[in-house]
Amino acid sequence: MDDTARQLVKLCGLFAEYTGRSVSTVSRYATGSGETVARLCRGRTITTRRAERAFRFLSENWPEPAEWPEGIPRPAPIEAAESGAGRVH
Repeated sequence: MDDTARQLVKLCGLFAEYTGRSVSTVSRYATGSGETVARLCRGRTITTRRAERAFRFLSENWPEPAEWPEGIPRPAPIEAAESGAGRVH
């Protein structure tokens, strides 16, 4: 598993843990497919565009007061109007 996949799997797992959602639900929110994280764990790949979208979603919706994990670069915030993205509550 490459670094991008490893980081995405870790973030989705932590997000699921912190919010009480399943990893497949977090995967669906972040990547558009509930199977993405499972596929990454099986050694499959993810496109750069899809990974960037997932990292951005996770960053913009990261649960408070949980700390973003060290060693994983966090995307810089952008204005909601620019991204067109909504937050998950």
